[in-house]
Amino acid sequence: MPIGLEAYPYHKPVESVRETSRSTMIVDLSAIEANYRKCQGLAPRSACGAVLKADAYGLGATRIAPFLASLGCAHFFVADVEEGVALRDVLPSSARIYMLYGALPGMELAAEQHNLLPILNSREQLEAWLRHCRLRNRALPAGIHVDTGLSRLGFSIDELRAIAENRSGLSELPVVLFMSQLACAEWRDEICLQQLNRFRRLSHLFPNAHLSLSNSAGLFAGREFHFDLVRSGGGIFGFSTSEDPDFKPMQVVHLRTQIIQCRKVEHGEAIGYFRSYTVKKRMRVATAAIGYADGFPRTLGNRGHVFIYGRRAPIVGFVSMDLITIDVTDLPESWTPPGTVVDLICPEQTVGDMASAAKMLSDELTTAMGRRCRRLYVSSARDDMRHR
Repeated sequence: MPIGLEAYPYHKPVESVRETSRSTMIVDLSAIEANYRKCQGLAPRSACGAVLKADAYGLGATRIAPFLASLGCAHFFVADVEEGVALRDVLPSSARIYMLYGALPGMELAAEQHNLLPILNSREQLEAWLRHCRLRNRALPAGIHVDTGLSRLGFSIDELRAIAENRSGLSELPVVLFMSQLACAEWRDEICLQQLNRFRRLSHLFPNAHLSLSNSAGLFAGREFHFDLVRSGGGIFGFSTSEDPDFKPMQVVHLRTQIIQCRKVEHGEAIGYFRSYTVKKRMRVATAAIGYADGFPRTLGNRGHVFIYGRRAPIVGFVSMDLITIDVTDLPESWTPPGTVVDLICPEQTVGDMASAAKMLSDELTTAMGRRCRRLYVSSARDDMRHR
């Protein structure tokens, strides 16, 4: 019997998933736990927060957030009010949920009602939040983001200094977090050190706030970058952020689909739209139920590969909206009937491997995976399996 998906320690057959879903993303919670512990260990004097924006990079924020909370995580970062509300429903009231992009105009009341903390990025956001506080006759907490070199979001250094020196509003505001974002933490170059020094020189403006500069990559820049709180995202989810030998993340994500049909194709015929692949010898071709509408990269047509029972099989023809076609000529026919599992992200081909082949980032790949792809949560440590 060939070694296939059923032999992997993270998998047990779930017939309901096979029957109702075209493809399945398997999320290993025990791997998330191991990676979170490793991130904590790299910054032992800091709290380790979790960045769960974009539905936890496509892995499912409402399932992962309470799991991380059970491990002791108390700080969560999302993009906006909508993402924050979804997490507030599943997290303990004591958990802090920070909205990285602040509260958009008109969303201040929703942020207050759901106990969300806006990270204020501009004078306009600061003034809007202060107006809301005065209207509610309450000093509501918030964070402050300063731009130290990424030139994307945040107060400019001069603007923040001027606001602080003039005490124009900041004295009314309980600032609970002061943060910036590193542009190239992986390199630890002169720009990175310049950002560190700029952040340090401004930190005295917020003596009662948690200080946060490092994302996952910043964990490897050195302890001087860690401050009070690190914001881990890709590191928790197993997306490699460093070549550091002390950090080898466990693989969190696995992706599989199944064969719909298998056919013989003769020499000279062509496969797929625009007849992009011409058959050079008699072939057997399997059609599997995943395509670019599911988030599978279209760029992998005629150049990517999958695995069936641990054996590599090339993708032939273009990736279409719902389907891919696979050359299974070298596999036994008994391995490729309809319903056979096709592994796309697996031990033999990680998220990083597939993303690299598609010229994408790992989180770019996982966030592209749509809702047609079922999420299945497993834990080899707890023998736990849930799906949505």
